[in-house]
Amino acid sequence: MTTPQRSSRDTAFWLLAGGAGLLLIATLALLPPEKTLGPVIKVIFLHGALVRIGLLTFLAAGLLGLATLFTRSEALLRWCLATQKAAVMIWIVYALSSMISTRLSWGEWIAWDEPRVRASIYVLGFSIAALLIVLWVNSRLFTGLTNILVAVVSWLLVRGASILRHPFDPIGTSGSSTYTVLYWLMVAALLVLALLLVVWLQRRSIPRQT
Repeated sequence: MTTPQRSSRDTAFWLLAGGAGLLLIATLALLPPEKTLGPVIKVIFLHGALVRIGLLTFLAAGLLGLATLFTRSEALLRWCLATQKAAVMIWIVYALSSMISTRLSWGEWIAWDEPRVRASIYVLGFSIAALLIVLWVNSRLFTGLTNILVAVVSWLLVRGASILRHPFDPIGTSGSSTYTVLYWLMVAALLVLALLLVVWLQRRSIPRQT
């Protein structure tokens, strides 16, 4: 049975999701074409924002994993697992956006010679495998330790990867305040959507009362 309080929370949830989604669409629409890449810059910006949000979500899952080692709260464990699931889902979307941006920019779907691309693929495979094992083992200790490990590995691999063709900091070195503002608005919109995804996954994990 749906209570008025729950109905109000659901309404606020979907309004916030809709607002963040509209902001994301608006930033993509307002991004001006770049002189070299043209409209492809929109996909590249989305790709850059997604990797940032993905890493932050892995970090959040790792911190929650650390917290689960010091408490037996079932609610905290559910938040930890929901954040881990969200991080993997975001990374999958990031990987797809990376393939599209690579194809449009460099003419190939996966740039195997690019260390950062390989690092992203390693994180994808490792995080999916870790999540599947966590779900199979179903252990508080294992879940906490695994999330810490995935957070550390993902950050070390991606941030520690060298760069060949991939620009080091395309947003910071663009010299355009328009690009900078729209990029950070895109990051903000994706951050809100990521938080809402975690909330949605956590709600689904709560045992239903009969």
